[in-house]
Amino acid sequence: MKKVSSLAAGLLITAGSIIVSAPAATAAELGAAVADCETWKSNTAPYKGYAKCTGMLAYPLEGVQVRLTCIDPRGSQWHVNGNRVGNGKTSSAKCSDNSSVGIYKVGLTRTRL
Repeated sequence: MKKVSSLAAGLLITAGSIIVSAPAATAAELGAAVADCETWKSNTAPYKGYAKCTGMLAYPLEGVQVRLTCIDPRGSQWHVNGNRVGNGKTSSAKCSDNSSVGIYKVGLTRTRL
């Protein structure tokens, strides 16, 4: 019985060292840095902004979120973030239902989902 326990313990230690010694791939090695992203906005009120990226890591590792800088007739500005979506999906956001509120800038944020 003692020999069986020693053998089992030795196998567990060996298996553990194999798991620990296997290096994990980094995001850069998997091509996460290579993404093709685009942003755009609607031409009519109520104004909406959009962002879409392809070439990111598969869901659920990486995602994108549109980030709008909104502006009103007095020049006040604020930010609105869209929904977080995975590779190849479109994130969208709206500044306001008020037709006099526009989009000053459309950007995006790449995030972990």
